[in-house]
Amino acid sequence: MNRLSHARVSPATANPPATRGRVAVLAALATLSVLGSAPALAGVLTFDNLHPDVYESGQTLNTSSYNLLFLADPTTAAGGGVSGVGAILDGRVGSSCDIAACPQGATGNYLAILNDGGVNFTRADHQAFTLAGFDYSFIAPVSGLPNQNWGQLQLSGTLSDGQVISTSLAFPGQGSDGNYHFQSASLLGGFSNYAFTGLSFNACIFNDTGACSNSLDFPAFNQGQFALDNINISAVPEPSTYMLMLAGLGAIGMLSRRRSGKFAASTVQGA
Repeated sequence: MNRLSHARVSPATANPPATRGRVAVLAALATLSVLGSAPALAGVLTFDNLHPDVYESGQTLNTSSYNLLFLADPTTAAGGGVSGVGAILDGRVGSSCDIAACPQGATGNYLAILNDGGVNFTRADHQAFTLAGFDYSFIAPVSGLPNQNWGQLQLSGTLSDGQVISTSLAFPGQGSDGNYHFQSASLLGGFSNYAFTGLSFNACIFNDTGACSNSLDFPAFNQGQFALDNINISAVPEPSTYMLMLAGLGAIGMLSRRRSGKFAASTVQGA
């Protein structure tokens, strides 16, 4: 802050316009820097910026500030082994899915979770985040299966206090062309209102008893497979971010009030 000299000044010049202007500009820049960073916290996570590739359990993929940890199927995990459970596939290339019945009609890359595996999302900066929606599809182990409800997509989110919130969604069936297609998720139970530190996706398959299973005791036999795309996910800003934003806005408001008051005072004196 510039120090004023001890010379006597009139009310109209006690705060020179140049000084007030510099302070106002600095406060505005501080606020705009925060406001400008806010939209970067939210966005739709796609996989078009990645090259098609396959991933084993235990590997981590980093994309758009998020870490994706690939999880082994329950049987492999119990034995301490490694299995191929993840892939980035190009939906425009039919040969990218030559055995399994992958979803049709994708305009770019998508994430495929295969062989009863799963994937866990966390932020690289360890911030909490919310999930507003996503597109998903069932990946049948082979094509030509009858059109029925084979299983569910399961979501488990961990809160900052360690509490786990879970929900599940029925997989969409086949389209009129006999193929599986992506469908937008309808999140249940206010799931999108929670701020998570970690979020896992996996699939279960209905067994002969009608239970949806993918566990060590009731395995899914490599049929628990799914695809994800267009994940609408948003980081939750730290409290200090909001404080800085409010401080910047408050500084601008205070300077505006001071300038209005001093302008009125100088007008009266000059009348």
